[in-house]
Amino acid sequence: MTREQRTLVQVFAALTMLVDHIGLIFFPNQIWLRAVGRLSFPLFAFGIAEGVAYTRSFPRYFGRILLAAVVSQPIYQLTFGRADGNPLFMLAWGALAVWCWRQETAAGRTAAGFLLFAAFWGRVSYGAYGVWTVFLFAIYHQRRAVCFYGQAAITILYCFKTHSTLQMLSLFAFGILGSGRGMRQSLPRYALYVFYPLHLLALWGIRMVA
Repeated sequence: MTREQRTLVQVFAALTMLVDHIGLIFFPNQIWLRAVGRLSFPLFAFGIAEGVAYTRSFPRYFGRILLAAVVSQPIYQLTFGRADGNPLFMLAWGALAVWCWRQETAAGRTAAGFLLFAAFWGRVSYGAYGVWTVFLFAIYHQRRAVCFYGQAAITILYCFKTHSTLQMLSLFAFGILGSGRGMRQSLPRYALYVFYPLHLLALWGIRMVA
């Protein structure tokens, strides 16, 4: 996948997240907005797995995600009134699991297994489902069928846990991953890290003055 194709995935992820949050905050009865938003998370998870594979410095990459998560946390709590960790913490967790696994050492594989297992007790948005989604996307290019059916399986389990089938729509995100050929634009490196807290802050502000 080219850098331009990855850029298109990032743009889709950001836009569908924005639609989802607009629906959640302002139009909770408009289920189609939440349905569109189901595409966002797997696209972000895919982007994180790709980032781990292509980054020249994992510590810097991981640090950027973690810094964005820390900065976003109070805004996340203010906007949604939730006490759990925002999704960026979960994405950082998944990135670390993928990186450990890619070391191809006994210590790395053990650490990855521990992180995946510990995710079942993590108090972050999407929890183990999110961490495992990032991990599965790490094999997207090598084992697409395993990635898809593995994702389908954990999504079904997540739907049972949340008593909602809406998340099954997230599987349609796979249809976006191969798009973007011929693009010539790319996003600035820090665009999405800045977009996440800023869009939450903007939505909170609009709700306060509306």
